[in-house]
Amino acid sequence: MFGYFRFLLAAFVMLSHINVTVQSFYLGVAAVVSFYMLAGYVVCHLLLNVFESGKSLLARFYVERALRIFPLYLFVMLLTVVFICVTGYGRPRFEFFNTLRNILIVPLNYSMFIDNSVLTAPENRLVPPAWSLGAELQAYILLPFIIMFKPVKIIAAAVSLVVFTVACAGAIDPDTYGYRLVPGIIFIFILGACVSKNTKNPDKADWFDRHFPSICYTIILFLLITLGIMGRLLVPYIRETMLGILIGLPVISFIAKSNLKLPFNNFLADMSFGLFLSHFLAVWAIDYWKLIDRNGNEALYVFLVFGIAVLISLAGVLAVETKIKKYRFGFSGKKA
Repeated sequence: MFGYFRFLLAAFVMLSHINVTVQSFYLGVAAVVSFYMLAGYVVCHLLLNVFESGKSLLARFYVERALRIFPLYLFVMLLTVVFICVTGYGRPRFEFFNTLRNILIVPLNYSMFIDNSVLTAPENRLVPPAWSLGAELQAYILLPFIIMFKPVKIIAAAVSLVVFTVACAGAIDPDTYGYRLVPGIIFIFILGACVSKNTKNPDKADWFDRHFPSICYTIILFLLITLGIMGRLLVPYIRETMLGILIGLPVISFIAKSNLKLPFNNFLADMSFGLFLSHFLAVWAIDYWKLIDRNGNEALYVFLVFGIAVLISLAGVLAVETKIKKYRFGFSGKKA
């Protein structure tokens, strides 16, 4: 069932990036927050239930995560490069360091500290949503140590929650520190890990795992109400990030507990990543070839962006993901 949820979240991200909102609410922001929690859930599940313990556990885990992210990402990035070079869209002028940032992904998470003038052109932001993958990759590096060592887990969660709260209160930039950078969001990944432990490995769940989600939920709910009374919820992404936690956490917990088996679940999970990565390429293609005038054809425009992105995603799944997948869990030491 997580595959259906992931696909829906990816569609929400796409809608936000083409400026489709619900009462000025950006669904994509809340969706990214849920993706953070799902990433924490998956990491905990892999470490406790999929990968056999041993001296090379971390190495095998990191290789598996790299194979999950990079092949399909590089496939979409290469398609984008071909499109830009062939069409000249955005007047391409590739620069070495900008290209390297795109390949490594993680530096994209720090674009706010780089001269934005070099990041606005399509050739410098080949896969614009990838900044959140940069945050996820950093979380993948940190989470095994956070999950395995209780003191680290408690300190990381507490510090991160404080940074997030301070950002939402406006003392520091809420977009940067309450939505994008690891110090303010790692607690969201930890929430997902807690859900995984509580549902899949309750015998290994400690006091923190059992109670942090409810404590965090209460704090975020109180913060949302307080900021709403103070009229501060119009600050970009504050309400979306908080509601992403308040809605995403119970939904993920419900799905984890349900064990509901639905057809095409794994297929949609694979397709969701491609949809997340490729929708900007779809938008640029529609813009370049002027396939449709959005004015007066909003629904058709949305459908066309979605359709092209799905086709790109399907190509990526068939050409890349199905071939890589059999190698990914070969590092686990047992069948997933």
